[in-house]
Amino acid sequence: MDRAYWRSLFATMPHALLSSLRQHGLKGVYLTLAVFVFRRLWFPLQMGPVIRLTNWREAANYMDNFILGELRHPEVERWVQSQPGVVIEVGVNVGITSRWWLAQNPDVQVIGVDMMQEALDYTGRCVGELNQARRWHPVVGAVGDTAGSMEVVFDDPLEGTNSLDNAQGGNRRTVEINMLDAYLQRAPQLPPLLLKIDIEGYGALALQGASTLLQTVPWVVVETHHAEELSQSAALLTKSGFGLRHFHGRTMWWSRLS
Repeated sequence: MDRAYWRSLFATMPHALLSSLRQHGLKGVYLTLAVFVFRRLWFPLQMGPVIRLTNWREAANYMDNFILGELRHPEVERWVQSQPGVVIEVGVNVGITSRWWLAQNPDVQVIGVDMMQEALDYTGRCVGELNQARRWHPVVGAVGDTAGSMEVVFDDPLEGTNSLDNAQGGNRRTVEINMLDAYLQRAPQLPPLLLKIDIEGYGALALQGASTLLQTVPWVVVETHHAEELSQSAALLTKSGFGLRHFHGRTMWWSRLS
């Protein structure tokens, strides 16, 4: 095994094991061992009414975001649980976070935007198997500050680090690029509860193309990948009337001040 494996085993796993045990009991112990030791999920885990983990990739995503807290914010969770509306998720991948928002409130719907059709299809199948398909609204395309198209290079369409910047890969395709405001015209027009962005360094460009949405959405969470994305996103959100409420790891939580 490589150094990263042993580092995660000794540096991260003890905390993960305690958190998993506290949140999910023995089921959480199995999840921790599957993620950190075996790197394989031997049998599926039902973590809630619309969250069923069937493979290591899903398990690792759930561990990072919800056991270790990368995407946990009690105030936001109470807000999403309190009323009907829509969560807009830019960057879907295997859809664990989309399923998490759906699990918070049966009156919440999710609009998922991703440049990989396979990611949207995968999430749609998972949501559909749990009889929640009516609450899931996929939109395919890359998000930016202008309209156009671009060729992307990739190996696995479900790899979480796929990006417009990828220079190597065995597959190529041309994807649409458009502003988030334009994409949302193709989806149900519901009161926005939360905007979540995780698109491998392009968060600031996504925000530049979301000026209409930023006038109404009360919460924004951006997972940052480098200093430039962090500083540009912070400047745009501050200018749009948001204040930083919480920072965990690489993730910033912003709320509307007025």
